[in-house]
Amino acid sequence: MAHNEQRGRGKRSYILMAVALIALLAGGGIVINHFANESSKTLVFQEEPVRLKLDQSYEHFEGWGTSLAWWANDLGGWKDQAKVSEVMDLVFDPEKGLGLNIVRYNIGGEENPEMKALRPGGDVPGFQPEPGEWDWDADAGQRAVLKGSMERGVNIAEAFSNSPPYWMTISGSVTGAVDGSNNLRDDQYDAFADYLTEVVKHYRDEWGITFRTLNPLNEPSSDWWKKGNMQEGSHFTNEKQAEIIKKVAASLKSKGLDGTVISAADDNSIDETVLNFNLYDQDTLDVIQQINTHSYNGSKMEELRTLAERQGKKLWMSEYGTGGSEPHSHEDMTSVQELAERIMFDLKIMQPSAWVYWQAVEDEGANNNWGFIHANFNGEEQYEMTKQYYGMAQFTKFIRPGATIIPTDGGRTLAAYDEERQRLVLVIRNELSAGTTAFELEGYAYGKSATAQVYQTSPDRNMEQLEDIPVYANGLEVPTADNSITTVVLEGVTLQAN
Repeated sequence: MAHNEQRGRGKRSYILMAVALIALLAGGGIVINHFANESSKTLVFQEEPVRLKLDQSYEHFEGWGTSLAWWANDLGGWKDQAKVSEVMDLVFDPEKGLGLNIVRYNIGGEENPEMKALRPGGDVPGFQPEPGEWDWDADAGQRAVLKGSMERGVNIAEAFSNSPPYWMTISGSVTGAVDGSNNLRDDQYDAFADYLTEVVKHYRDEWGITFRTLNPLNEPSSDWWKKGNMQEGSHFTNEKQAEIIKKVAASLKSKGLDGTVISAADDNSIDETVLNFNLYDQDTLDVIQQINTHSYNGSKMEELRTLAERQGKKLWMSEYGTGGSEPHSHEDMTSVQELAERIMFDLKIMQPSAWVYWQAVEDEGANNNWGFIHANFNGEEQYEMTKQYYGMAQFTKFIRPGATIIPTDGGRTLAAYDEERQRLVLVIRNELSAGTTAFELEGYAYGKSATAQVYQTSPDRNMEQLEDIPVYANGLEVPTADNSITTVVLEGVTLQAN
């Protein structure tokens, strides 16, 4: 969690690149047919159009996600199951909601019963309240949400830890060391590794859920994990990160948990992630199958992408959230624009396989704009959607797992093509005054009356479908409102060479 409160290209990518090159050499282009290829109308661009960079497209995108800490701990225990189901649909159902298909399950450490400082929802129960004692009835709320998410289409689950159980720590608290330094006792590394892998094993054997990855760390390089903090957290030096990573990997192997591999290190900053992976010894690198980074800070997106490619590891943007401290408002687009900007930069430059938000549901008592949905964690069981919900929907409803992500030469745009659904998607971020954004689709052909669907979120619109716009032989022009996110959807699109 950030805030102190808070691959390789697939075969089809090479085909796209080859097709684009062949088309260029032939003086033609890639042809996209929309039903009958009969239109000869050409758009005269009134401004420099955005162009799709097909040669930089990639196909390893596997979806959108959310961490379940801390909201699932609370929501999963609501008595009003109808409301629980409504929220679950809004987050995970691809038709009724955002369609998030990835979840990150938090293996809780459980706080020292003598300390009660954790924020609402942050007191995630652990399965080992004291040495030698296991409580498999614990964490029923988060487990219920995990199971419900899978019933709605979630197909990738990761387990992660924010802190070891309090009794394994130096400070006696899951909130961190007194001075923000290492907090796992030197004699407890084997016990912590056993704890994490035993939970993974129990989920597989007893509840039929296999976590694809297991990360024993969360923002380990950060020094703000100090005793008395409002959430679980634990600092690990690079050397200690390597030690626990290798011990957890060995424990997974010893228990026959071949379906679960190691991910690391979930640093707060992209630059910290690059630094840590450049410092890990080869034995540590060998057991890590997936690089996880948060993207709250740092600028080395291209360097991290290259590092992951060179080491042959999957790359995830495993956590980001925004909302600042401004009071929640149904009209405020500030956090929506921040969210859209982050998604575009990450997908275009870092090119992760997954993009995962922090917690989809936030405590309404926090009185800020974090989260897609605000729910009452202390009192009446109620919820409401925030403006961020609709901003996220502008991406997740239309760019689905398996889509080819296509960078553009415009900093405020992103494109994606879904071969299975025959869908081309264009997303535009406009934090300025109303205007138009033109896209050049030279060599793309459509039917005589081809049109594209338009959806928009702005201060007075919530992913509202607008009037369809015409598509011409060489592109289209999209009207964008003040301070808006606009998604253009072209259906019935197929790729073929000239």
